[in-house]
Amino acid sequence: MKFEIKKELLLEGFTKVVKVLGGKTSQPILNGILLEVEEDQLIFTGSDATETMRHCIPVIDQSIIVIQPGRIVFPREIVDITKKLNKKLTFSTSDFVVQIYSGKSHFELNCLDAAQYPIFPALSLTTPSVVLKGTEFSDCIKKTTFNASDSPSRPILQGVNVQLKKDCTELVCTDSHRLGRVLIPHENEHELSIVVPAKLLDKSSKAFDLELDIEIFVHEQNLMIKNGQTVYLTRLLDGKYPDTSRLIPTTSKSKMVVSRKELLDGLELVKEIANSADGNANGTIKIEVKNEVSISSFQAQRGKGKVDVAYDSIEGDGEFTLSCSARYVIDALKAMETEYITFHFNGSASPFLLYPADEGKIKELQLVLPVRTA
Repeated sequence: MKFEIKKELLLEGFTKVVKVLGGKTSQPILNGILLEVEEDQLIFTGSDATETMRHCIPVIDQSIIVIQPGRIVFPREIVDITKKLNKKLTFSTSDFVVQIYSGKSHFELNCLDAAQYPIFPALSLTTPSVVLKGTEFSDCIKKTTFNASDSPSRPILQGVNVQLKKDCTELVCTDSHRLGRVLIPHENEHELSIVVPAKLLDKSSKAFDLELDIEIFVHEQNLMIKNGQTVYLTRLLDGKYPDTSRLIPTTSKSKMVVSRKELLDGLELVKEIANSADGNANGTIKIEVKNEVSISSFQAQRGKGKVDVAYDSIEGDGEFTLSCSARYVIDALKAMETEYITFHFNGSASPFLLYPADEGKIKELQLVLPVRTA
């Protein structure tokens, strides 16, 4: 194998696929990056046996010159080495040793046999189950995945439930204490429900070009996402996702419109002292609404704090009080990009809802369960 390439193109391929490499694996070869050099394209592959990322760079001009095709598995250190080299690089292999030349720099790396690398599954890419705009896909991930459970006791809650319905695509994620849901109105030819590992979905989305469409393919227990020249593959979670629709209240006792930023800033201020009373966990705080919104912590060894925020308007009961996790509400508010949010109160023991005051095409909500306090 021998080829010449511009540094930025090589880094493009390496940095996309290195995101899926795991720290520990029973297959040492999966600590490396597979590079396949063909006459018309370079194919980069990274995998940890659970998820796989593949990125293709076409040979269309003098930015890449293929002298001799071939395949090799680079150690992951190749990414850091490439970052520090000059703009143009020459690679050549002899057996499993790669020579790298860049200006006055020369490296020699021991590599692995590409024949031992796991084979990328041959799944059909002809008819996607759903196509989303890159920005829509990114928004959906941002507004849902942080709600996933970290507990292995209910593995299904470590995923995002993606449902294709006749009139929309719906994503729901919950850890049973909080929930995020987004709806993208559009028509789907087929209906289905799958559960995608939340952490993997969030990590993979960072490698995508959001100016391009996201094509999603489902085949048995495999999920494939195509974004331009990048393809991501992962296994779906087994099991049925719980019916979360019954958790979402359809009525409310109070609806309050308040500045998202002012509410978020108030929560951030009180959170620190609330954490000290809660073992630096979720930080239980009290929200009391009368003539304004009062956010306060409970008495702790270090003291207590209180911040008042003016609301814009309120309907229904003009006064209410509840206790909740500061972190859960902060996470929910950070996921929303609206200037004002609508706070739906349903009782001190019932879930409360956060909606954008001015909703766009993507319909979203965040749900948080209150905390019982003595």
